[in-house]
Amino acid sequence: MKRTALKKAVGLLVSTAMIVSLAGCGSKDSGSSSADSAQESAQAQAEPESSAEEDVGSQTEPGNGEQITITLWSQFSDPNSTDGNYVAFYNALESIKTDMPNVNVVHEGTESESYKVKLRTAMAGNELPDVFFNWGAGTMAPYVEAGLVLSMDEYMTDEMKGKILGGTLDNFTFDGKVYGYPYSVAVASLYVNTELFEQNNVKIPETYDEFLTAVDAFKAAGITPISLGERDLWPGLMIFGIHAIRMAGAADFNAALNGEASYNTPELVEAAKLVQELAARGGFGDSAMGTSEDDAVAAFKQGRAAMMFMGSWLNGDCEADDAAVKGKISVIKFPVIEGGKGTADEFHGGSGETFLVSSNTEHPAEAAAVAQYICEKMSKDQYLAGSGMPAWEADMGDTSELNRLSQEIADLTKDATGYVYWLDSLTGGSAADTLMNEIANLIAGNETPEEFCANLQTLNE
Repeated sequence: MKRTALKKAVGLLVSTAMIVSLAGCGSKDSGSSSADSAQESAQAQAEPESSAEEDVGSQTEPGNGEQITITLWSQFSDPNSTDGNYVAFYNALESIKTDMPNVNVVHEGTESESYKVKLRTAMAGNELPDVFFNWGAGTMAPYVEAGLVLSMDEYMTDEMKGKILGGTLDNFTFDGKVYGYPYSVAVASLYVNTELFEQNNVKIPETYDEFLTAVDAFKAAGITPISLGERDLWPGLMIFGIHAIRMAGAADFNAALNGEASYNTPELVEAAKLVQELAARGGFGDSAMGTSEDDAVAAFKQGRAAMMFMGSWLNGDCEADDAAVKGKISVIKFPVIEGGKGTADEFHGGSGETFLVSSNTEHPAEAAAVAQYICEKMSKDQYLAGSGMPAWEADMGDTSELNRLSQEIADLTKDATGYVYWLDSLTGGSAADTLMNEIANLIAGNETPEEFCANLQTLNE
């Protein structure tokens, strides 16, 4: 089964460019349009094809007064989190009670890493809930290949298709069929504490040499240069990912990740070397390998680190009322590396998180409607909460109070020419585990850059 590749430049870039002007273009309220289209889709599909194994009479049509229960799992475990994605999810969970009154959504949230284990266990036992959060591309592929999730094609109305921005379905499409709706376009940027830069007379870097100069200056001042929670492994994927994009270019790096080219190239060896050297010179502080991502974010929020390379979901944390750095953070493009093939307008990120519907659900139409409702509602709310660009067109209303970091990212990406999605989601399964473990070994200095790339290349052999 072939995975549909991320579109180059134009599709996603046009989407991003469109978003900047959405505030004055829409004519419908996102919440009500979500409910209307979700209810219409469920109504249209409430009479599924009969089979020997399915009791058609068990399907409940929305609006007939009988309430059905849809079980929902997600990684959004903390309803009090200031992360914009969490805020948006719990907004949707609350509003669905009013907008889809005949559906009782029973949610179970589990912390990210534990959630991944929980999903694998449920998948092995064929005990998935009706609807569940998942990542796209390689992470989703095993569910599709095993026939564990439903295609959304029969539930997608023309109105829905018209509102979903170009390129955002790519990581949820397999053999021409769509299995999940997008809700955001997340982009990783270099977050800088402008107050610390000013106080220590350090220039905000525009080149990689200036970036290394800043690292050395903050280390000498006793300040963690770059906050990294490598105990959780996945953050290391991001710091290697952007170095690989800058050295190899987005197209060549995507080709290696998709198994169409080699990891064992001079450019990727050099990217690995730079990451290892960055760690060795104290770029990530003294305890990155023992620091969790939550603690790394907390340190950055408290002003104890000068920089952090992270996805746009960090925006909400940086601008939260309890953040010591509120109003003091800016986002910049990760610097170009001299001699590399990549440009400053190639980015780490894209659209790749969704809610899937189990093929074993007793209420496929209603479960599909719930998944669609949550994704469309989250698209607007996570953008307004400052965690990423929306994947659905909507009337954004007054955006004067929009998280300023989201606006900065929109400006940074308006001329983007390429994207590489999150490495673990793009590769999925054991390949993702290998990438994470190899990068951890690289950062810890347990293997050479040459060994690192050779080990990764075994994934493509």
